[in-house]
Amino acid sequence: MNPILVFVEGVLSFFSPCILPLLPIYMGYLSSNAKTVDENGHIVYRRSSVLKYTIWFILGVSYTFFLMAFAVASARNVFEAYHAEITLFGSAVVLLMGLIQLDVIRIPFLMQDHSLMHKLNLTKMNGLTAFLMGFLFSFSWTPCIGPYLTSIVIMAASSADSLQGILLIGWYAIGFLVPFLCLGLFTAEMLRFFKQKQRVFQWAIKLGGIILIVMGCWMGMQAINELKNGQVVGSSSLSYEERELKNEQDFILYDQYGAIHQLSDYEGKTVVITFGATWCTYCVMEMDMLKETWQDDPDVVHLIVMQPGGEDISKEEMIAWAAERGYEFPVLFDEDASVFYKYGVSGLPTNYFVFSTGEIHGYVPGYMNADQMKEIIDRTKAGPQ
Repeated sequence: MNPILVFVEGVLSFFSPCILPLLPIYMGYLSSNAKTVDENGHIVYRRSSVLKYTIWFILGVSYTFFLMAFAVASARNVFEAYHAEITLFGSAVVLLMGLIQLDVIRIPFLMQDHSLMHKLNLTKMNGLTAFLMGFLFSFSWTPCIGPYLTSIVIMAASSADSLQGILLIGWYAIGFLVPFLCLGLFTAEMLRFFKQKQRVFQWAIKLGGIILIVMGCWMGMQAINELKNGQVVGSSSLSYEERELKNEQDFILYDQYGAIHQLSDYEGKTVVITFGATWCTYCVMEMDMLKETWQDDPDVVHLIVMQPGGEDISKEEMIAWAAERGYEFPVLFDEDASVFYKYGVSGLPTNYFVFSTGEIHGYVPGYMNADQMKEIIDRTKAGPQ
C-alpha cells in the first residue's frame, strides 16, 4: 500500500468532524497555563508552554501506535500462515468501513463514542497529565477515527512482513500527529480556521471514505491473486510443485551488466530462478530481501528474470531501476517473454528451484519470505531423493 495514502488517512482522521468539536476542549486543557488576553481583548497563548504540553500529548498518542505496531509484529507468524485469507477478510472489513464513512451503511455501535477521557482529572496540567491525555485520547472509538484506524491495523497485520506493517502504522501516526503539532504552534489561528471551515471538513470525510474503499479493493485484489496462484505459506507447511526437466527449458539471457547467463552453465550449483516485475509489490519485496543475502552461499545462484517493455518499463529504465534500488544480483532480460512461456509462469512472483545436477526440483508460485526461501533451497541442495 502506498504510504502516501496511509499518511492522508492519518491527516483525515485529525480533520474529521468527530475530532474538530473536541479540539477546543483539548487545547483548553493543554493551554490552561498559557492563555492570556492582549491589550485589544484578543485571546493569545504562550506558544512555548502550549507546544511543550502538546509534545507530551503527541508522545502519549504515539505510545499507543507503538503498542499496536508491536502487537502486529508479535502476531506475525499467524498472519504469515494465513496471509491471503486474512488479507481477503481485511479487505471486506476496510470496504465496510469505507461505506460507513460515506454513510451508505450505519452500524449503531460504531457510531457511539467510547472515550476514556472523562476518567482523567484535568484540573491541573503538567507533562504527565498531557501524556495520559494523549494515551487515553488514542483509545477513543468514534464514528470517524474508528474506520480509519481499523483499516490501517488490518492492513498492517496482513502486510507481507513485520517491517512493512510497522511502517504503515508509522505513516498513519505521522499523518495524524503532524496537525496536532501545528495546532500547538498556532493554537489561536488554527482554532479560528477550524471554526470557519466546517463545511470543507465534511467533504474531507467523504474523501476519506473513498480512500478506504480504494484500499479495500487493492487488498482484495492482492489476496485473490495469491489464492489464484496457489500460494502456500507458512515455513512449516510450505509445499512446492515438481516439474520434470525438459531440454527446451534451458535458456540464454543477458543481465543488466551485459553478461550472458545460460542455465546449463550452472551445473554443480543450486539455482533459484525468480520471475518478477517492477510493478509487482511482492516481487520487489523478495528482491529487497535478496539484496542482502544473495552472496551468502557460494553454492547457490540467484537469477531474477524480468520482461522489459509491454506491461513493464523499458530495458534501459529497468537497468536504472535495479541500480537505484541497489540490486547487484543478476537481473536477466527476457525481452520476447520466451522464458516466461517455457516455464509456464502465470503469476508473479514465481520461484523455480534447480538441483545442482541441472534438474528442476520444483517451483513455488507467490511470495516467499526469507525462512520459506531457505527451507526450499535446503531441500534443493540436498539433491534428488
